[in-house]
Amino acid sequence: MRSLLSSRSVQVIFFIFGVATLFLLLTPSRPNNGIRMRRLYHYKHESAAPSPITEQKQSSMSSSSSSGEIIDYSRCLPQRPLRIFVYFFDHPLARALAAHPTATKNQQKACLFFVFTDGVSSPLPSSWKSHNEHGLNHVLINLNGNVSIRPEGREMIVQSRWVEGAFRPLLDFSLSPDVTAFDNFTWQIRPGIMPLKRKMDCILVVDDEMRQTSRIPQITCVTDCYHSLISSSFCLLPPSHSFHTRLLSSLRAGCIPIILSTSQPLPFQDNVDWRLASLRFPLALIDFVPEIIEELSKEEVIEMRRRGRVFLSRIDDAEALTQSLMAALAERVHINLPLHPETASHLIAPKGKFNNKTSKSQRISSKFGSQKVAASRMYSSARWNSGRDLTYTPRSLYDTPMMPGDAAFHEGTQENLGRFLYGGRQLGLTRDEEQFTAIILTHDRDEGVKNIIEKLRDCPFLNKVIIVWNNRQRRPSGNWPEIHVPVEFILAEKNSLNSRFLPYDRIETEAVVSIDDDMDVGQPELTFHRFKDGQPMYGLSLSCEHSMILTSFAFVHKEFLFEYSHNQHPSILAYVDKHRNCEDIAMNFLVSHLMRRPPLKVTKKTHWSTGTPSGLSSRGSHYRERDECIRMFSQIYGYNPLLFSQEVARPTWNCVKGL
Repeated sequence: MRSLLSSRSVQVIFFIFGVATLFLLLTPSRPNNGIRMRRLYHYKHESAAPSPITEQKQSSMSSSSSSGEIIDYSRCLPQRPLRIFVYFFDHPLARALAAHPTATKNQQKACLFFVFTDGVSSPLPSSWKSHNEHGLNHVLINLNGNVSIRPEGREMIVQSRWVEGAFRPLLDFSLSPDVTAFDNFTWQIRPGIMPLKRKMDCILVVDDEMRQTSRIPQITCVTDCYHSLISSSFCLLPPSHSFHTRLLSSLRAGCIPIILSTSQPLPFQDNVDWRLASLRFPLALIDFVPEIIEELSKEEVIEMRRRGRVFLSRIDDAEALTQSLMAALAERVHINLPLHPETASHLIAPKGKFNNKTSKSQRISSKFGSQKVAASRMYSSARWNSGRDLTYTPRSLYDTPMMPGDAAFHEGTQENLGRFLYGGRQLGLTRDEEQFTAIILTHDRDEGVKNIIEKLRDCPFLNKVIIVWNNRQRRPSGNWPEIHVPVEFILAEKNSLNSRFLPYDRIETEAVVSIDDDMDVGQPELTFHRFKDGQPMYGLSLSCEHSMILTSFAFVHKEFLFEYSHNQHPSILAYVDKHRNCEDIAMNFLVSHLMRRPPLKVTKKTHWSTGTPSGLSSRGSHYRERDECIRMFSQIYGYNPLLFSQEVARPTWNCVKGL
């Protein structure tokens, strides 16, 4: 009996010893300096990298991953805006993230933590271990394009290279994070989307690791080589380690990407619809691609090239990539970004008789912020794919859907609908009652502004009149008319025509009518509403065909005031300030670019002048400068976004008196 027990004891001891030895052999060694290091996968060894001519398989474990497994929501309250903490790293992307509106210097207030690595020796921070779960609430950004890293815990990874099966579509981001800071003058060297034809129809873009024997002309591209791709209409991109570098080069060259893989992960592929800007085929069909693209129409080619410019603006530089990454993360963790900041108003009072503090009519304010939940869900695709600003959660959206025709007859939808006020406070029966704010930019034309205010007296749909006082040298003087709604004076921060398009916090309505201080306006054209009926802008025009509405008298949605202030190219804003011209063209370009709809023309003819002193348009260089700014703005956008239309709007019968 004793010998039997002794034999069994020896077996047990040997078994335990064997298991322990196997465990030690399989466990990777760690540095003994007390700092946990990231496991690295270098691509110097051919066996560690996927074959450049085979498609990369996605990780099967990603299908079961969700935000609940990577986020500790005790740090992220959904009622509060998203907050991030960025660990210091000397790189443009790290600096851009640290300057983002969601960034905080207090780790205790942060929901997400951003950690950068060079892929070699970057240590992990103390916050890495949270509730015994490594990597919770962390985003790890690998800047080394020669190294791939695998997750060590529950962190999200951002990098350009992946070992086979490592990419997790619902958690990771496959893109090139090693980008430069925003350059205000990059537009000067970028090609436009026109003309249609280029020297070459297509070119195969490979790197020095790839071996391809296709009959299609080839070019080797290791770093950014977009200058070499400008002469080609389509760029064929096989999967390889440098895929994202070659994708960026193609987009910068205006060369439509053709992705020769059905599984290659793309930048922000859950948010951006890459089908709008690229084509995708299996690598086996490479020799058939030239024949396939010949079937594309000229409209389709130009639109794909245009969308490529839009998508490039999401990943082209550190600031753009920061905006996109934060918007994508906010949607992924279901925490909203901060609301669009409104411009603080510096209210002033005229020197003279002016008593207009009480309103004598019922004022209806728009419900700003009512779409903050749907903005990153229901409207997410439209915002991502149109080029609209992603830095903030919008306070209001132009393209909200209309309710059904019987909304006025059901509880819950009928309460705020004004019935049978055709052409008046709402469009038909499916819009809530609404009003508009009149904004008048002025510098010296006091009498002209007074005449406009008098013209607006008792206008039934007017909510408020805001006078943007652009003269920093003096205050408004004399006696000013008192009407049925508040009249407020806002002192502009500087003498700039851009001041008329700032999203002032005193604007309480979605509808804004911009009026020049020398316009002789009447109420009929203001009471005829087509504001939310398909066109983002509308105004007066005398020609049969139009592509632009001068903002000397035009309606625009407040969302586009935010877009103009936060999403307009800095070079355009600087041009307007320098030349004191073209702000109306800049607004038309922006709205047409984002919405791809022409403005709506109203047939009522309005006098252009009240007889007040001549303004900026009387200068001899005024119209020459406008020709120049159209040329410059077109180069910045990469095309002229204005769309022509012959559609006009006017009420039938006698819906609106005076029209």
